[in-house]
Amino acid sequence: EAPAGTAVVTEGEPGDTFFAVVDGRYDVTADGEPLRALGRGDGFGEIALLAEVPRTATVTATEPGTLLAIDREPFLLAVTGHEPAHDAAWSVIRLLSGHTRPDA
Repeated sequence: EAPAGTAVVTEGEPGDTFFAVVDGRYDVTADGEPLRALGRGDGFGEIALLAEVPRTATVTATEPGTLLAIDREPFLLAVTGHEPAHDAAWSVIRLLSGHTRPDA
């Protein structure tokens, strides 16, 4: 559960969880600038998990909501255990953050 006004993740902190939005509204900001709003069916937290970098944005509940949390290992297995899903995940990361895929 995320009460209104709660920062679910904070830019710069380590990331170990992916979040899927069940309900509620969430604002995404980076460097204090608004980026987008999230709602039911959206997710966040993947960049920190896939790229092994600190959180790239802050996500704050703007109204009460419910989130599903997926820990790092099950998330990585689901996303990177299948090569097409792995490639698609990295395409999204490159688009959103400018990060490049680390050497294997």
